[in-house]
Amino acid sequence: MNLLICQAIQQRRLLMFGYGDLVRVVEPHLFGVNSAGHEMLTAWLRPGYSRSDPEGGWRNYLTTDVSNLQMLDETFAGPRTGYNADDSRMREVHCRLVGAAVVERRAEVERGSGEP
Repeated sequence: MNLLICQAIQQRRLLMFGYGDLVRVVEPHLFGVNSAGHEMLTAWLRPGYSRSDPEGGWRNYLTTDVSNLQMLDETFAGPRTGYNADDSRMREVHCRLVGAAVVERRAEVERGSGEP
């Protein structure tokens, strides 16, 4: 599972999996071990895959609750607004999405024109 998640992040490919009693399709961004010691995936849930939030958005998924993980052929453009590649909730990072948006954001912070 770890290898497949990291491969999807590196190739910017969508992941589909079961989580609870629902099917999720996500854009994976960050995967590692959270502060509680559990493997966790931070991903953007694609619109239409949540009853409570049909527009989608940021979600964290514990890999112990993920089933039937599949990497799809469809790709995504890159980091979504609000992505934090250095999320402090991750005590260990297995893999993370990198891209122009992240580099630009870091440059803004370093120049003092953006919030950390």
